[in-house]
Amino acid sequence: MAGAAVSTAQRQWLLLAIGTVGFAGSLVVAQVILAARGWRLDLTPAKRYVLSDYSRQILDGLDKDVKITAFLRSDDPRNRDIEDLIKRVGLASKRVRHQIIDVNRNPAVARRYGVDAYGSIVVECDGLRRDFSNPSEELVVAAIVQVVRPAERKVYFVSGHGERKLVYSDQRQSYSSARAALTTERYAVGEVKLLAESDVPEDADVLILAGPRTDLLTSELLRLDAYLHRGGALLALLDPTPLPGLTSLLERYGIKMADEIVLDAENRLSSGDYLTMLIPHGAQQHPVGRRLTTPALMSLVRPVLTGPAVAGSSLELVRSAEQSWRTPDLTPLRGGEREAGKGEFVEGRDTRGPVPVGVSALIRSEDGEKVVGKVIVFGDADFASDAFLGYLGNRDLFLNSVNWLAGEEAMIGVRPPSKAPGAEQFFVSETQARTAFLLATVVQPLVVLVLGVAVFVYRKYSA
Repeated sequence: MAGAAVSTAQRQWLLLAIGTVGFAGSLVVAQVILAARGWRLDLTPAKRYVLSDYSRQILDGLDKDVKITAFLRSDDPRNRDIEDLIKRVGLASKRVRHQIIDVNRNPAVARRYGVDAYGSIVVECDGLRRDFSNPSEELVVAAIVQVVRPAERKVYFVSGHGERKLVYSDQRQSYSSARAALTTERYAVGEVKLLAESDVPEDADVLILAGPRTDLLTSELLRLDAYLHRGGALLALLDPTPLPGLTSLLERYGIKMADEIVLDAENRLSSGDYLTMLIPHGAQQHPVGRRLTTPALMSLVRPVLTGPAVAGSSLELVRSAEQSWRTPDLTPLRGGEREAGKGEFVEGRDTRGPVPVGVSALIRSEDGEKVVGKVIVFGDADFASDAFLGYLGNRDLFLNSVNWLAGEEAMIGVRPPSKAPGAEQFFVSETQARTAFLLATVVQPLVVLVLGVAVFVYRKYSA
């Protein structure tokens, strides 16, 4: 009997050992399959271990073979991150081949490529190459776009009316970051003065009018209208400034610039000024609005409305929150920094939200059969400035608008954040701040008090 008992115990231990080994082997095989397929579950706030939707979209659309070569040294602490990034990119597209070269073991290969820095990446396609160090997902994907799409699109910023500057002056007035972002996506950027030109340059794919302070002259408006009717595209970023000539031209395309401002006491930044607010709604019927997965951050916003068009058709692009409203009372613009934008909704004078603050329009030929031009107008120029471009959905909204206007709809997407959420950017609306305050200072102490009273009463009357 004892021998049988021992035999049974041994058999149970043997089955447990076999089961444990089998389970561990299954986990190993599953990990190998997941690694080979590139499948991951990333729970980090910034999703730093998976490719962004934008990167996967670009890689899925490749029609040419791309080769990526990483030059590393064996003792570089960056190796793990660089290798992981290159493998993720390679697994995302059959068109991408990648290799990792140890510079210490293969110095001849590094010399042949002309690489003299550790951690360098070389991206090649059809004889074109891009080299860079300190690789990131954004840089790798941008390099792939640059070698696959060697032909540059041309974007001109209109100047001569007090527009924002392409060189850095101060954060609110500069568009140097916007210029760098356009260059990364393979756009050549220049400036044009419509008054000094006989016509808009022939190679202009998109014109950007960024926050003019004075109106365009009649001759400039005629050149702009002619450019749009021959297939041009315009991105107008207009602050609450009277521009009667430009406003009249835009009305012909079905875009109405209201001489009002947008206020939102609930979706402004907590403890921030009253004129800076979140713009959460994107029109799902438009490619640009549909890709706005993160709210935009705008300041000093004016309404942009749709209306009857003489030479086209218009469509709302982005709208403010339901709690917002638009008002013709412009006195909030003249308040101090902390008082700016304070106001109350007045029935009969103001209009409740959501308020459209971005509109697109298609300009048609005289017979109405053919689309010949495109326009996008936003009621704010600050969101694309150096002060705001890197936050929330601003960069995507700006770049996707340019891509749609330039006919590059394959480039419309959600890019990886340029600033780490929770570290370099953290936004709390007035409503969220008030909710957090109530939970921390009212609800939580009240719950503790109620539980304490309940325990006291129970002990007193149960004794």
